[in-house]
Amino acid sequence: MRLMLHGCAYWIWWKLRAACLKRSPWRRVQFDTLRLHLVKLAATIVEKKTRIIVTLPASCPRKGLLLLLFDALAPPKTA
Repeated sequence: MRLMLHGCAYWIWWKLRAACLKRSPWRRVQFDTLRLHLVKLAATIVEKKTRIIVTLPASCPRKGLLLLLFDALAPPKTA
């Protein structure tokens, strides 16, 4: 079970890193660096029926990167 959870976590980090811009230095960082800069934030998360709302603090140093990742990982919009 631990191996399966570790594999799933690795896949999620790999998808986050792959969602970065091709020439971005974030595309080649180690997973520990991503964890330190992206996960360890003081954000408010509200889960609705059809969407998830993430409110970042006004002084978030990685706000641009997070917004880029949220847009890249969002499901495609239907007409």
